[in-house]
Amino acid sequence: MLSNASAISTYLQLLREPPANAGKLARLPLQSPGVCAYLAVRGRMAPPYLRFRLDEGNRRCRSLIQPALVDSSIHSQDWFPVRLLAPMNYADAQNTGPEGQLEHLDRILAEEWWKEGFSEIRVLAKRTPHQWGSEFNLYADSMNPVMTAEFMRQGRISHRSKSIRGLYLAGSSTHPGQWVSFCMISGILSANCIIEDLD
Repeated sequence: MLSNASAISTYLQLLREPPANAGKLARLPLQSPGVCAYLAVRGRMAPPYLRFRLDEGNRRCRSLIQPALVDSSIHSQDWFPVRLLAPMNYADAQNTGPEGQLEHLDRILAEEWWKEGFSEIRVLAKRTPHQWGSEFNLYADSMNPVMTAEFMRQGRISHRSKSIRGLYLAGSSTHPGQWVSFCMISGILSANCIIEDLD
């Protein structure tokens, strides 16, 4: 059986009987998927493709993504698509709830640094941890477990279940890691595990 639900969700919510290490899994610190705004803008598109901004405490980074700078098919359009992304601390997201998450995103949208060169801006859609979690069935509105030192050494949760024979896992709770296109790669690695076991 191959599960592409969160590995933690698979073990704790989908199995009839949770594994022996269920308590340890339930205590793993979780990472928020953050907030995102999908925008349409008019005006001057100026490099770089990715623009970054640190918050006042230099702890968290926001980013503006401008695909028109690398996709020539967008150049003829009147409005250009851009995305504004920002992390959100998992505990803060849980404590403030859906309304507080939206307020966090609205504060970032109100910042001036990313608006430079744009004459008009339309907000097309907003995404918060609660929205990501609801739409994509994320475990506890989380993207994955936090990449701890232990996970850095061994990878996140194994593709081949160590406690349930014949169970394979794909998705963001498994390695290879956070900034890789892990949904696709994780599925390939899980399939490789199945093939190895069938051989």
